[in-house]
Amino acid sequence: MEKNNLFLSICIPTYNRSHFLSETIRSVLDQTYKNFELIIINDGSTDRTEDVIRSFTDKRIKSVKNEKNLGYIKTMNKGTKLAKADWIMHVSDDDRMRPTMLEEMVNALSVYSDRTIGFVVPQSANINEDGKLISEPARQLEGKEYILLEPKEFIYNFTLYGKKIRGKYKFNTSFPSTLFNKKILIELGMSSEEVPVSHDIFIESKICLLYPVIVIDKPLFEYRVHQNLGSSLNRSGKFLKEYLQFLQLLFSFIKTKKIFFSYDFERYCFDALLDYLFALNGGLVRLAARYKGSYLNRILLLFEYIIFAINKKKEVLLSLEFYGSITLALFPQRMLIFLGRLTGQI
Repeated sequence: MEKNNLFLSICIPTYNRSHFLSETIRSVLDQTYKNFELIIINDGSTDRTEDVIRSFTDKRIKSVKNEKNLGYIKTMNKGTKLAKADWIMHVSDDDRMRPTMLEEMVNALSVYSDRTIGFVVPQSANINEDGKLISEPARQLEGKEYILLEPKEFIYNFTLYGKKIRGKYKFNTSFPSTLFNKKILIELGMSSEEVPVSHDIFIESKICLLYPVIVIDKPLFEYRVHQNLGSSLNRSGKFLKEYLQFLQLLFSFIKTKKIFFSYDFERYCFDALLDYLFALNGGLVRLAARYKGSYLNRILLLFEYIIFAINKKKEVLLSLEFYGSITLALFPQRMLIFLGRLTGQI
């Protein structure tokens, strides 16, 4: 692979987000790196999506319209199959690339042209619904722009940050900013409808368990945080069920592929999950703040979390944070949302 000569496929699956889509498309077309195709798949939108797409005349754009709404995962996997390049990225229809993103990713890949890389991903900044910057991730590396992580090393980033990579790195990355080796992505099944919300961490986990990956220690992508971002499972009370299903699929994959760890990986994953759930700004409190059911049903869900924690690790009963998170989760939602916005944590 010659430097700056790699053809890429950028895919944007979109559904009823015409108010953000133009900004996303423009951020792709304005890249300093030009050698790519842009596949935009309209998944049966009923808003002005088609008008937005037609307003762009760039020859690199290939527009596809589903006859009916297939859903995000099927549409994304359709984009993978349509892609002509060996490297593909699925950009969300409300996010933005920073201008040098593709150039810097290709440059990093060119350094490791002798290795079979699973994917390359930069750090992501967060923006709000108005496109204003909320936060930039902390830089992790000293004296270099990117790091090659060998198979199994990056798995920590997909287990709720239970441990830091190599004891010191914790990268803020996102699925829509990941440039995948298409052959490997297809080989490992692409995104799975078995875990509709966790499909991203499932496929990325599988890849980084078997192949080296590159992380660019620079915020080259802007991930849009909505008022209800990341809370779809909390609103329905299904976060724990979905995450446990992801873990079981992951453990099965590890067993099938005969991947071995020098520590008890399953124990580590459950410990990381408990640490996240019962942190003062963790999953239990987020459930309480966003759950759309009745207060009684919310209490019943809280008990499910508590029983799960005690069954998995009785030592949680000795943790003050365990009791603190439970106490917070009993607060009225308005108070929790106010505290979350005040602290930027929920």
